[in-house]
Amino acid sequence: MAETLFPQRQRCKTCRGNLGKTVNDPVLFGLYCSPKCAGIAEPSANAGYQGTPRECRTQRDGGWFFKRRYRSEGEIPDKIRDDPSTNWYWCGHCGTLHVGHTRVGTAEKFRMFEDLGEDLPDLLVKLRGKATLKQVAEVAGIRPIRLKELETG
Repeated sequence: MAETLFPQRQRCKTCRGNLGKTVNDPVLFGLYCSPKCAGIAEPSANAGYQGTPRECRTQRDGGWFFKRRYRSEGEIPDKIRDDPSTNWYWCGHCGTLHVGHTRVGTAEKFRMFEDLGEDLPDLLVKLRGKATLKQVAEVAGIRPIRLKELETG
């Protein structure tokens, strides 16, 4: 049976505190009120920090920025949810929903492969989507560890 998630869930699964009482209150994984309750580390405050994973940040205008954070699927605008090239996922770093898309914009096409060491990992992660490393490696005919090495740079 699936867990009841925010906004139907009104209490934190761990501490039983109020969940998402105000618009600015965090809701992590749809179940928890804080990183401590969710059992994850405090997310980094700087998107440019190397410890911030790619799933939580995006590159725009030559800089790194955090992706938009949503507390529930209902908060994602209908226009985005209805677009077949988008999907959303729970971020393991910050515990919120992020939206990802499979289309590549013209700015990204021109930026791509300017620096092979930096751009190839981003491209591989983006194209992999929800497939696991093992699945992609099997299709590509390489070992999963080699694919992971390529993705991490």
